[in-house]
Amino acid sequence: MTPNARCARQSISIASLVVTLVVAAAAAAPSGEMKQLFDGHDFSGWIVPAGRGAAPGSPPQNPADVGWTINDGVIVGGQAAPGQRGGSLVSQAKFKDVELELDFMLAERGTRCSAEVVGPSQANASEDKTCLYNSGVYLRTGYQVNIGRREAGEFIGVVVHRVRPKALRGNVLWLDTGDEKFPGLRKKEDWNHLQISFKGPRLQVSLNGRKICDVTDDPTDPAEATWKEAGPISFQWPPAGESGGFNGFVKFRNIRAREI
Repeated sequence: MTPNARCARQSISIASLVVTLVVAAAAAAPSGEMKQLFDGHDFSGWIVPAGRGAAPGSPPQNPADVGWTINDGVIVGGQAAPGQRGGSLVSQAKFKDVELELDFMLAERGTRCSAEVVGPSQANASEDKTCLYNSGVYLRTGYQVNIGRREAGEFIGVVVHRVRPKALRGNVLWLDTGDEKFPGLRKKEDWNHLQISFKGPRLQVSLNGRKICDVTDDPTDPAEATWKEAGPISFQWPPAGESGGFNGFVKFRNIRAREI
């Protein structure tokens, strides 16, 4: 083989190696970049579904008309004006395999709290029901990353609505009670950073840089078939019923996501 032929062959080999490395790197890289889900000014791309009692086919509501507000780039829910009835803040875009990160702050109230569940009705034992004030992030159709206070049994963890013997109130099933295992990890009356990764059947949650949940759930019930498909991201309006009508707040900021 002549020197020129050897040189040409080596060049082809190096070029092939470069192409292989580029393809491998592309395959290993995330399929999308982190993007802001709110522009900090309005609720473009987000709705609140028609409330209870609305006629079938009723159009969705503008979040700003039913209690959600944006103040200096911070989303605030839980404090509806007189005559308003809040509902979950729902993305019009759908996500399946996704990484989501955000900061949240939950209002604090109530000192006589208990994480115990008692009696045949599986009621929380807290004397002060405002302890139960909570919110959450819904993913796909069936999964919720709950945002609550561990001292009241409302952990930052993964919940589904599934009938099981250990389910609260018959169908509220904790797949992972998350920060129950990490006392003091959630900062009270301060911002907390939440990172969520949902890939296939595996859902992982980190709070303030520490992994608190790692769940693999592969439902086989036909009623839960849609749980494996893409769905909107939703932020729960804090339910007044569980918290005794507490008119507190939940705040979110720096909400970003990417498909993976």
